[in-house]
Amino acid sequence: MSKMFNYLSSAAVTLFAILLLCALLFPLFWILSSSIRPYSTLFTTELRLIPKDATLEAYHWVLFESKFFLYAKNSMVVYGAALFSSLIVTIPAAYGFSRFNFLGRDILLNSYFVLAQIMSGMSIIGLLGLYLFLVKIGLVNSRIIVGLIYGASTVPYVTWYLKTYFDSIPLEYDEAAFLDGASFLQNILHVIVPIAKPGIFVAIIFISIFTWSEWVIAGILLGSGHFTLPVALTTLQGRWETPWNRFAAMSILYSIPLVILFMLSRRHIEKGMSASGLKG
Repeated sequence: MSKMFNYLSSAAVTLFAILLLCALLFPLFWILSSSIRPYSTLFTTELRLIPKDATLEAYHWVLFESKFFLYAKNSMVVYGAALFSSLIVTIPAAYGFSRFNFLGRDILLNSYFVLAQIMSGMSIIGLLGLYLFLVKIGLVNSRIIVGLIYGASTVPYVTWYLKTYFDSIPLEYDEAAFLDGASFLQNILHVIVPIAKPGIFVAIIFISIFTWSEWVIAGILLGSGHFTLPVALTTLQGRWETPWNRFAAMSILYSIPLVILFMLSRRHIEKGMSASGLKG
């Protein structure tokens, strides 16, 4: 009886997992299907994931008739500025919080948490104030500035995460490096960073997801010639009509870099996620 119960329980869990996976994957398959449909058949009642009259017209339009590569270049510039500025601040900050018990350390850490909440809840009024300030100093419509804003927005979360990860690295590594005559900077770059590579990859994924998908700040601070891919996607939405097949095609192409980054980093991410929970 016990074996039968275990078998039925296992079968029920497996069935639930399959149904959940199908529910999660269905929107992706439907976007893929929409991207290869002619616009005239998008709103028919026929539910076929692979349409009979499949066409690559939407992809041709995105790649050869739209400004997709210009938007992709803009996104890469913003992404590079965000990633570099975030890591160059968060790695030393996380190391300091992890290794030194200085006066006001806990207060400063808590203020990082408060700052993270403020960043995540930035209102339209706050963005308007930021826009007016950048206009006043002549730095509006700058991809680098938008990247730096993105990088600053990720600093609280990434610092907290990396601090937790650095806590899991034994102090003996630091002590051995200092005995060999290494400076603090050399210790961070040549000892801590290589050991913490899985955790840093997790931080990079977080920065990448936020930077690659954010469109509100970019839409306010960048002009049409400097639009990033998320902003360009919103411009496809018309007031009365939207070419959803082209929208779907651009969405798929726009998501490919993140998918590639995640696939290449998967092994490091698994290590980083598990190690970060060793110590609080």
